[in-house]
Amino acid sequence: MLHNSEQKNILITGGTGFVGKAVIARLLAQPWVGRIYVLARPHRGRPASERVEQQLKTMFGADQAASFSDRIVAVAGDLTAPGMGIGADDLALLKSSCHQILHCGASTDFAASLTEARAINLDGTRYVLTVADELRRDGMLQRVDYVSTAYVAGTAGRVVNETDLDMGQGFLSPYEQSKFEAEKLIHSWTRDYPVTIHRPSIVVGQSYNGYTPHFKVLYWPLMILAREMAQFFVCNPNSYLDVVPVDYVADAIVALLPDPEAAGRTFLLTAGRGREIRVRQLLVDAMDLAQVKRKPIMPMWIFDFIRKVPPLARLLPNDFWAVVDMVEPYHGYLRGIKTRFNPDQTLKLLAKSGVKPPVWHSYKDKILQFCIDSRWGKKLPQPEYTYYTLPEVATQQA
Repeated sequence: MLHNSEQKNILITGGTGFVGKAVIARLLAQPWVGRIYVLARPHRGRPASERVEQQLKTMFGADQAASFSDRIVAVAGDLTAPGMGIGADDLALLKSSCHQILHCGASTDFAASLTEARAINLDGTRYVLTVADELRRDGMLQRVDYVSTAYVAGTAGRVVNETDLDMGQGFLSPYEQSKFEAEKLIHSWTRDYPVTIHRPSIVVGQSYNGYTPHFKVLYWPLMILAREMAQFFVCNPNSYLDVVPVDYVADAIVALLPDPEAAGRTFLLTAGRGREIRVRQLLVDAMDLAQVKRKPIMPMWIFDFIRKVPPLARLLPNDFWAVVDMVEPYHGYLRGIKTRFNPDQTLKLLAKSGVKPPVWHSYKDKILQFCIDSRWGKKLPQPEYTYYTLPEVATQQA
């Protein structure tokens, strides 16, 4: 057990999100971690402290959550406000005791406008850096870690490594562009502390039980197929999807947070070239597990042609076009992009901790079965905290 003076206190933004919660669950088991300050926005009359307390009960159950009450401290704030919306008293507390910031907070809404995405992803990052400057100048801040996305690579159309950023690429969504702009901001910011960047790819549920509270991005096309909402599916069946489970992302972040070798570097938390899945295989896996008849695939070029010719478009039922509208924000990924990732340097450093991404076929059944069992989020398990138990902990308790 480390002495208190050797422990580090961390401020986390986005701690109420899926990745943030998985990270917090792991940080609590780390001997080097002292207090965890969780930035939370008061909501509908509920103070930040109440929101964080309820989150802990959801994650761990009432009794265990109570045992963490002295280690997890709510900080009222707002990423869209200057100074992160942190009050004077909380700012003084952070100056006196915060060693590191983990900035997970983000808007992952692919349907958001660029203005909306920038308000959180770009401006929010600017406010975090401004606060970090103050905590460094007047306090004891040593380092900032930022959770970005591998898809800052956008439409680069080539193999991308950890050091690649500005390649003249376009973007498939305001989300990608705003995260790219946030990374550019970080690199241009004058500072005397390192910023480490973590870039996960498409994040799905936990590999060991499939749990996810959110059914977005990859889950949309899977749900449409499993519920037989479309007569056929529009995509490029040969395109690649780089998918990683949330436990890998959280394990990697927690392994890199205290590592001095990681300070100031960028990491790709991706499956990586040769370990991706093709869209065709993903769709087949979903249809087979849901035990539905395999649907034919309409190539994107045919869809594009039909869409441009009104007499042809009218031949397709309204239900089909309703589904098209539903998945519109994800068309770019289903269309297929040639951007792939080479995380060799990331995997080399993570090897010290024994952390590596699992391959899709080793956990796909758990991901897809959880979708079916939870009715795509309509019937999430209660209590949910059983799904936040790490495999090794569950084994010890059995």
